[in-house]
Amino acid sequence: MNFKFVQRWATISCFSLAVIFGLTHHSRAQQNGGLASFYCGTDNGKSATIADHPIRGKITLIIWESNYFINAGYDPQKRCRIISNRFNRFQSIGSLRKIVPSRTNNLPVLCALSSLDGYTGSCPNTNVLMTLKPGDNAQEMVNQMGELNLKDSVEPLRHSATIFEQYGDIKVLDINSMLRYSSPTK
Repeated sequence: MNFKFVQRWATISCFSLAVIFGLTHHSRAQQNGGLASFYCGTDNGKSATIADHPIRGKITLIIWESNYFINAGYDPQKRCRIISNRFNRFQSIGSLRKIVPSRTNNLPVLCALSSLDGYTGSCPNTNVLMTLKPGDNAQEMVNQMGELNLKDSVEPLRHSATIFEQYGDIKVLDINSMLRYSSPTK
């Protein structure tokens, strides 16, 4: 009799935990509107901006290795924190729908935009997601970010075809589509 009581209690407890875990996961996805949150973590021991997608899991977007900005007071760890926070800020205000290669103050940048309506080819300072090194090719950075997990994607053709939009002579990354189809970081 004692064994049956313990067995029944254990079954109810396990079921309750499964329900709670499922509701928590569902609640987290609803809180973010099904969108990713971003943080500065590590990938193979290096600072990395990581997207935590409510369905796809953790996806490494940027590994911070360059010391180029260190003389300006930005080591890789600090840049990781700042840029990860920008990803979150732009996501929270709805401006992280498109990542556009652009220029600001004569430097290549990645620009966060909610849409391409009215985009003139120059990124407003308030929309700069990330400043690149002089000589970096912003379009190539957008391409690399978009193709980040292509090899691991379950649906590579669909992934490749739906995450980019052509806007004149530039290719624009639809970040939410990219994260939706990217495989989690291993």
